[in-house]
Amino acid sequence: MFLINDALGFSASLSHPRSNISAPYLMKINSLKRSVDVESFEITIDEPSLKNLKQLSNFFDFKDVAIWSDLPHQQCQFNIHRRPFHDRRLELMAYGEFNIREGIFDFQSNSWRTNGMSDETYLKEEANLRFTRSGLPVGIIPYFHLFVNQGEVALPPLYVELSDTKEEGNALSLEGSYSFYVDEWQEGILSISKCKPIA
Repeated sequence: MFLINDALGFSASLSHPRSNISAPYLMKINSLKRSVDVESFEITIDEPSLKNLKQLSNFFDFKDVAIWSDLPHQQCQFNIHRRPFHDRRLELMAYGEFNIREGIFDFQSNSWRTNGMSDETYLKEEANLRFTRSGLPVGIIPYFHLFVNQGEVALPPLYVELSDTKEEGNALSLEGSYSFYVDEWQEGILSISKCKPIA
């Protein structure tokens, strides 16, 4: 058994697992150097620089969004399609369920058809979506925009913004279809249906 003093002046007793401690082992312990200086620095970051710092992929500023916080709690089904601009053909990418409480989307069981890195945890953990008083889902969702075949490189999702386009459905109802921009080749469609009240 031997003593080691740490950088803050505390000492601790250590027992080596073997009864005979080798000389090289003791030399390593004896070569430890104390660090006696701890320094802290205060920095000031102006607002423009702060805005340029890297943000989370699903960050969305809801500061100026009127969230429908007293919307009755509901459970709904959803589909996510992609729609290429050149032929407007709908392709099902994902489907599942979500709950909405106080205007906040809480994705439940879901499935992506795209293979690769896609699984249900992305929407459950990284979707950042609210329903507004103007009848629109607004925020960020992860979106797997490509089908991945065996042997192809799997890619992480894009993070796409839903904002202001309802293509179908009553203006003040959750149910309907909402389009969103993905890239120069395609857009996405979030379709919500079969909503029912929950406790």
